[in-house]
Amino acid sequence: MGNVLSQDEVDSLLGGIGEGKVETETDVPEESEEVKAYDFSVPAGPLHLRMPALGIINERLTGLLRKSLPIVSKNVVDVSLSSTESVKFSEFCLSLPVPTSLNIFSIEPLKGYSIVVLEGTLVFSFVDSLFGGSGVSHVKLEGRCFTAIEIKIIEKIVKIILGDIQQAWSDVYDVKTVFSHSEMDPQFVRIIQPEDMVIVNKFEVELENGSGIINACIPFSCLEPIEDRLKSGFHDEAQEVDKEWRKYIEKKIMDMTVELSCTMGMAKIKGRELLKMKIDDVILLDQNPGNFVIVNVEGIPKFKGSPGSCNNRKAVKIGDIIKEE
Repeated sequence: MGNVLSQDEVDSLLGGIGEGKVETETDVPEESEEVKAYDFSVPAGPLHLRMPALGIINERLTGLLRKSLPIVSKNVVDVSLSSTESVKFSEFCLSLPVPTSLNIFSIEPLKGYSIVVLEGTLVFSFVDSLFGGSGVSHVKLEGRCFTAIEIKIIEKIVKIILGDIQQAWSDVYDVKTVFSHSEMDPQFVRIIQPEDMVIVNKFEVELENGSGIINACIPFSCLEPIEDRLKSGFHDEAQEVDKEWRKYIEKKIMDMTVELSCTMGMAKIKGRELLKMKIDDVILLDQNPGNFVIVNVEGIPKFKGSPGSCNNRKAVKIGDIIKEE
């Protein structure tokens, strides 16, 4: 208790501080007048938000992966888009665990290379599922390289992913994905400069015996030449219709199945007449011989035609188009 100050000593100390007789230290740092340089080469704001069509591509890629990855695992696989970020390439590389399967590929005709990254835990989960295992929690990942069998399985998975990426892009821009080579250590992957920006799409993959992450890393410099196309995910009324989207919608419409029906005529009868009807009774319709009949498409009158037969089947010959008023 000898270190405890008395009330008089406390009052004396506070008085000395207030009068400036007792020197005190402060944690407030001195204001720095150093001016930080602004890097005009780095685009302001998240890059992926400037290209809404990337969201459409990612949504479609998620659906395609849900269908194709079970082929490799021979089991149920769930895929979801976890996040989309715009970061420097150096930051992306530092965020990757080791071991990791980094698969470099090109998106032709775009310039440069992109990366599909499979986490080590995901690779071992696929291997374990394929060979009927119950889990991979016992596998030590640190300092471990992929075996020849695991590399073959990785190649199969990557081939499927690149095919799905190519298909997911097809509605926005016609591309072809071409595999280049694989690496395990991020420090050996130098597709762009460390300070260059990349767009990282992170997909979470869940298997019955494990889970992991697939990263699709695309440099902004690769997408920059078609940035205007990727901005066209939403259209203004005055904006010119995108020819690629028009072509896609027309194709989908051409492949649709619609119901075609023909009204040969109509008649009104009373309830008592309906109850008295018997076989061989004749109902007179409101159509005269030679008059056009109405042809409906999904219940909507669209054409006028003449009834007849063709190849021993009932048919209607279109004679006029009903124009909308």
